[in-house]
Amino acid sequence: MFDSLSGKKVVIIGASSGIDLAIAEKLLSLGAKVVLSHASQEKLAAAVALISGEIEAKTVNFLEEDSVNAFFAEIGNFDHLVVTSLGDRNMPRALLTEMTTETARGGMEKFWATFLAVRGSLKTLAKDGSITLTSSVTIFKYSKMGGISVIAAANSAVAVFGRALALEIAPIRVNVVAPGLIEDTSIWSSQGDSERSDLSKWAVSALPVEHLGQPEEVALAVLSLIINPYMTGVVLPVDGGVTL
Repeated sequence: MFDSLSGKKVVIIGASSGIDLAIAEKLLSLGAKVVLSHASQEKLAAAVALISGEIEAKTVNFLEEDSVNAFFAEIGNFDHLVVTSLGDRNMPRALLTEMTTETARGGMEKFWATFLAVRGSLKTLAKDGSITLTSSVTIFKYSKMGGISVIAAANSAVAVFGRALALEIAPIRVNVVAPGLIEDTSIWSSQGDSERSDLSKWAVSALPVEHLGQPEEVALAVLSLIINPYMTGVVLPVDGGVTL
């Protein structure tokens, strides 16, 4: 079944975390042709430099409709779309009473960028292909610390959007991966050394799997959603059991 990716073109939207790179590496190892995209040329170049394999890289602003449409017109026909870290760095972690309306609206950029990316892809995405979106475990489990209301809202919007699309644009398959706390992501990178140490200790003691998530583990989940032709409308947690 893994041979089904040989020669297939897969577009990955996002190049700012270890998850993006791990997905690209796995796809390349299975013979896929990979197109990596990001709004920042600098981040895109840095990501490409870390990938061991031939990859096509394109700069695109996924909050600008014209930029999105030009991007998909340029890359032409392709087989699978993976949307990873769109807008994640703009996610506001603040209490509702302390958050400005402008900040809250900015936190919803993840949904709007995902919307534009998916809509822009449909003219050139194969009818027997797939779309894999990225949400978060925050849609299943909320924090007593608070401050994640807009984060949860944006990720919930992505998840519900994906499930509805699985019916609307069938037979194209649409699935959603919902990672928990994963090393080498924007959230992980925003923590200090002591916070990372505390999180690692927490994972060992609190999670059934007794370790923090790794980018490669999310990449394996994404691959299963891409390859399995009988999976659509799925929201798949990759969370080490935190939602149990």
